[in-house]
Amino acid sequence: MDSKNGISQEQQLRLKLNPRQMRLGRLLEMSGPEFDEEVRRNLDENPALESLDTAGADIPRDDAGDPFTETSDDLLRADYATDDDVPTYRTRDTQAFTADFFTPEIADQLPEADDSLLAQLEDRHLDELDHEIALQIIGNLDSNGYLRRTPWRIARDMSIEKGIRIETPRVDRVLETVQTFDPAGIAATDLRECLAIQLERMPHTRIVELAIDMVLEYFVLFSNKRYERLGVLLRASKDEIRKAVALIRSLNPKPGAVLATSAIDDHAAYITPDFIVDSDSDGPTAISLAGAAHRLGIDPAFDVDLRSSSDGAAAFIRSRRDEAADFIDLAETRRRTLLSIITAIVRRQAAFFTTYERAAIRPMVLRDVAADTGFDQSVISRATTGKYILTPRGIFPVKMLFSEGIAAGYDGEQVSSHAVAEELRKLIAGEDPEAPLTDEQLTAELMTRGYNIARRTIAKYRERLGFPVARLRKK
Repeated sequence: MDSKNGISQEQQLRLKLNPRQMRLGRLLEMSGPEFDEEVRRNLDENPALESLDTAGADIPRDDAGDPFTETSDDLLRADYATDDDVPTYRTRDTQAFTADFFTPEIADQLPEADDSLLAQLEDRHLDELDHEIALQIIGNLDSNGYLRRTPWRIARDMSIEKGIRIETPRVDRVLETVQTFDPAGIAATDLRECLAIQLERMPHTRIVELAIDMVLEYFVLFSNKRYERLGVLLRASKDEIRKAVALIRSLNPKPGAVLATSAIDDHAAYITPDFIVDSDSDGPTAISLAGAAHRLGIDPAFDVDLRSSSDGAAAFIRSRRDEAADFIDLAETRRRTLLSIITAIVRRQAAFFTTYERAAIRPMVLRDVAADTGFDQSVISRATTGKYILTPRGIFPVKMLFSEGIAAGYDGEQVSSHAVAEELRKLIAGEDPEAPLTDEQLTAELMTRGYNIARRTIAKYRERLGFPVARLRKK
């Protein structure tokens, strides 16, 4: 160190990924459909890359022998599944800017709104502004039918959009109108309001009145099943409390589930498997990658000798050919890596692929698969996150097969968290509903079955399984 100038030297060890490793990592993270899209993108952008699956395919011709007869309208509609999917702005004459070109249409504004709600709205004969407020409310309902935007925000947004002042009380009044629509409970702001709306529509008998008071005034006590306390506060008998609780439980907490209010949720419900595992009573029999097996190659026009050329065209051909060759190699490396990893996982979890019971899953973490395959743990993580396996018994997430080992046996034997969870699930499913097992009792029961696990661990797994404490499970 130079004390006069304040200059010093130090040695550091840093690990940097080269661009190719980073690109391979991104490809491993992709699901099957995402990788298919990446292949299509590279085929479109790089003329040196070709698909050997389609190379040399005959051009479709009609009876007259013309290879291309589509009109401009045919080409426009080819981008959409049906004519109804073609947006209105694509079918208008873009050269004639008529006055109605910018006229908003309800169907375009609210493509996810259920037709029944819009039909009920038309029957109310609201004035123009209230009608638009109602459309905003309907458009902000989630898949369960709850309003996820406050009336204040709706009023603010519409005030900015229209350049006029819209008061929150006006939005509140329109919201009350929408809440009278069917199904009962639609457009509620929370669960308590949803239940109260449904109860208010019923004839107000003694039991209905008790249920309304439970929901509006004592919802916390009701949620925590403090029925004796509710009986005292409401001055009701045990039988009346029981009937009121049964009435509340009969209500629909998700009234919007019967409506097509969320196209996004509908799309999210589909899962595309990345791997296929066939099995029989003896275990897994075949392992493969799902989806298309892309056969890629270099276009013959780019596969030329350029050693004696140095002009710009040669440089272009060389760069495109190198990029294509690099992507082909990356795609093949991705295929081999994924297949190697899923094979190692299936071999370790062969018992699960024989019985398909969660209790059969062995303890397995990333470093175990890394040891079997020779890949780094980060590679294993990238290759398994968000991916699914198709089996004869259904589709399972790959991550489900990973679990930390727990020293549950008296001899220190390791068992998977799935095995402990399955035993815990069976105990709770078979308990007396009038006297459910406490965490201490569950711990004692598991000890008799050879699982020497601490009570706090049992409580953690109980919560992970979605079971409340014993008091809240009591019926």
